[in-house]
Amino acid sequence: MGLYRSAGGQGTPPATGAGMGAGLIDAELAAAQRFAEPTVPPQTGERLVTGTPGPGANEVDPSFYNLGPQYPVKYTVPTAQKERLKARQDIREAAGAATGTTVHRTDPITDEEVNYLQSMKDQAELADFDRYVNSLIDPRKPGNLKFLMEIYPEYVNRRIQQVHTDYEYALRNQMIDSWGINTFDDLHFKFLVDQGKINGPQLTTPRDLRDSYAAGALSPYAFAINGDRDRKDGLKLPFASAKYGKRPAGDDKELWALRDAGQPFSRGRTGPQLAKGIYGNVDGDDIRTDPADRLAAGMGGLRLI
Repeated sequence: MGLYRSAGGQGTPPATGAGMGAGLIDAELAAAQRFAEPTVPPQTGERLVTGTPGPGANEVDPSFYNLGPQYPVKYTVPTAQKERLKARQDIREAAGAATGTTVHRTDPITDEEVNYLQSMKDQAELADFDRYVNSLIDPRKPGNLKFLMEIYPEYVNRRIQQVHTDYEYALRNQMIDSWGINTFDDLHFKFLVDQGKINGPQLTTPRDLRDSYAAGALSPYAFAINGDRDRKDGLKLPFASAKYGKRPAGDDKELWALRDAGQPFSRGRTGPQLAKGIYGNVDGDDIRTDPADRLAAGMGGLRLI
């Protein structure tokens, strides 16, 4: 009965929740704008062609250009203006279907449509300018980021802001999935996610312990650090593990690696391999077969190989 009395009687006219619905639509639009999928320009072709394309064209590989992809950034998001334009189109199509061909209804072009077209041209110009800037400046190279922040900081800031948004979505969604819905904002956010109205990235750990032996948590082999992991693929170059910007094709890290052949310690640098060197045995070969090696073995046997 407490709930009955606290709700009160129905007013005149009865409450339909229209204000609540409008508020939900406004909140949905705000969330859709915030978590709109960013634009991720692809990597530019690795070769540029000068002259007339075709057989015998002068193909060049200009190292002074940055041909890598740009980082995720928003160039366009849903807006109330776009929603009105879509609603108007829906009405236009419905009216045409209802009247058939016997009645003509005028539909003048409004300033809203002209303004929207102009805004599209503005965004296209910005996208071209950003692409031009990206071809000139590679923020990974020393000094380039400082130069870019001096002349065009908005380029950097908008992309870093997108990183904030991506992690906000991932963190919030994971917290709700793990610990449940605790506020009305949580409830509405999960509603939008479940209905596919907003989308975003998620944090994952690419590890499947069923596919390989996993040492116990207290085992000294639980962590492969200090060079214990066998580096059979060579020395990885900077950004070989990058997920954004220039990176190995297909995320194949071996493509961005320096081979170990002929380099110091190239015959092994793991704990077991170095331990064999202490006693003069490397890769199963007894290095104490000549006087120099026996002398080295007498001094501990460790050599630079």
